[in-house]
Amino acid sequence: MHPAPTNTELLLTVAEPTRLRILNCLAAAPLFVSDLQAVLGLPQPTVSRHLQVLRRLEVVRDTPIAQFVLYRLRRDLGAQGRLLAAILDAVMHDDGTMREERERAAERSRSHTRSRVERPS
Repeated sequence: MHPAPTNTELLLTVAEPTRLRILNCLAAAPLFVSDLQAVLGLPQPTVSRHLQVLRRLEVVRDTPIAQFVLYRLRRDLGAQGRLLAAILDAVMHDDGTMREERERAAERSRSHTRSRVERPS
């Protein structure tokens, strides 16, 4: 395990709009790449590339489930986790589009994740 990201590293990473949108969705629920693609309207390579950056910084965790990988926000980051939570709370409060994406992410997680975990294809 690497040391926790510095506040500067975290802020620079989160400042990229696509990564902020991904983190916002993961704040709602653990999601698969296909879920993030559907909610954000982005191609798989774009989502995967940004998830790789977030994984390298260790703000997201990945869990293989059958042939899929489930991504989730790490909640054990101490001060950096509190900073990230504050950023994501502010985004939810101030940005209607981000609020809608987070709601769609939560709904997608409820409706699709269970069936994929129970019946992997």
